[in-house]
Amino acid sequence: MESEVKFTSFAIHTPRDIVFGRGKAALLATFLPATVKRVLVISGRHAADAEAKTIADSLTASGRETRIFAETMAEPSPGAVDTATAAIRAWNADAVVAVGGGSVIDTAKAAAALSRLDGSCIEYFNGTRELVVTDRPFFAALPTTSGTGAEMTNNSVLTDPATQIKKSIRHPGMTADLAVVDPDLTVNCPRGVTVASGLDALVQAVEAFVSPKGTDYTRALAKAAACKLYGALKRITHESWKDAGDEPAPDAGFRVDMAEGSMLAGMAFAHAGLGAVHGLAHPVGSLLHVPHGVSCAILMLPVFQFNMNACGRLYAELAHEFLPKEPRPDAALFIAAMRELSLGLGVPDHLRDYGLAEEHLPFIVANCRSNSMKNNPEPMSDEQAEALLRGLF
Repeated sequence: MESEVKFTSFAIHTPRDIVFGRGKAALLATFLPATVKRVLVISGRHAADAEAKTIADSLTASGRETRIFAETMAEPSPGAVDTATAAIRAWNADAVVAVGGGSVIDTAKAAAALSRLDGSCIEYFNGTRELVVTDRPFFAALPTTSGTGAEMTNNSVLTDPATQIKKSIRHPGMTADLAVVDPDLTVNCPRGVTVASGLDALVQAVEAFVSPKGTDYTRALAKAAACKLYGALKRITHESWKDAGDEPAPDAGFRVDMAEGSMLAGMAFAHAGLGAVHGLAHPVGSLLHVPHGVSCAILMLPVFQFNMNACGRLYAELAHEFLPKEPRPDAALFIAAMRELSLGLGVPDHLRDYGLAEEHLPFIVANCRSNSMKNNPEPMSDEQAEALLRGLF
């Protein structure tokens, strides 16, 4: 009797065009459709005078009418999206270009999607209106950090300040038309942001690699991403950063690996999903105001350890890639390698500096039941989530 053959079906949704390479951002005007005449560049406040202005100037030089909107926030809210949406409508933009980190891209992505729809963002966030995106301005995303992978996904992560609930709105129509991933856009990224966003990307790669929804396609992307990011982050521990502060790292190759690794991780988790690190990181971040990359970095070791029984073979595979000279790479070696990396980058092993206390546990547990938590390879009960969090007091 022949053994049963199981077939996996999946669909792949990525930006229509993906451009990667140093100096590619300067060529943005040539990648836009000829029909684009009025462009709104959405950026963060800090990027407005540097990367975003340079890109806006290049678009103006190409004959397009261009404005900059620089009112995005670090943890975007539905109200912030409404403000950006109003700017798109007021400028009558036929293209929106996001230049910034994940928060900027998420704000711009949602605003572009809602700019030709009725209602406010909070209605889509709360589910009182169904989000169906069939018409919107051309949307391009240019990340200035290597971490979130937001340029590759069809969702925007938002936080309602009234409830402290952090979750996504999503629709296939929110996927960017164009992603330009230029490592040179990250050269002014300070060390702290580089570390946090890089560890976020590494966690994304690992969670996508071990995801129950993973396929050969996503695992290949996730493994390549994890190897690039792990190698680049190991180099940070040996880099000479001036005052361990805001001086950019001098190694262009390091920036290239970080940017490509983040991009590949975004492509992987956009299809395979994430896991309990991100399931817990969202309520932890929204309640305690922990930067997302930092909360992921602190949570990754206890969650990876929790997943050992379910992910041992895949963790061993990553250990083999990370430490090819080790004669017997196994899951324990992967955990040890991640712990050594975390220590070398100065990641704390607790959340008490951010005020985590017993009274916060009910909110975090109640709001961690996202798709990411449901996708964790080892099911995590409320009691297990509480125990894990208590270990971070």
